[in-house]
Amino acid sequence: MDDAALVARLVLAAVFALAGAAKLADLEGSRAALAGFGVPDRLAGAFGILLPVAELATAVALVPEASATAAAVAALALLLVLSLGIAASIARGGSPECHCFGRLRSGPAGPGTLGRNFALALLAGFVLVAGSSPV
Repeated sequence: MDDAALVARLVLAAVFALAGAAKLADLEGSRAALAGFGVPDRLAGAFGILLPVAELATAVALVPEASATAAAVAALALLLVLSLGIAASIARGGSPECHCFGRLRSGPAGPGTLGRNFALALLAGFVLVAGSSPV
């Protein structure tokens, strides 16, 4: 299980690092995406910076085994908050630009985005359970 948990941590770290770095490279796009999801304009700028910083911090913390459990909790929290925003937008009939990976991959948020987040949440849950298991 140690090898599988390491692979899961590295996959999650790569995804969060890519997402965070891509958002930081396009802060205006990140701000606009958050506003599209209903974040008030006065907060979208700050959250447009905080979100990628949180993603990068999570990515870094997923690599060492010592911080992987806490990072898995952070990853689950980020994925939950983002998924709730996407689901609320879909429920209102909207499909704002996800901007999940900055300019690298931006498109309307929808069921596919939720599916990807669910798969990533499963990986994070696996890391959390693997890290909580007695050795």
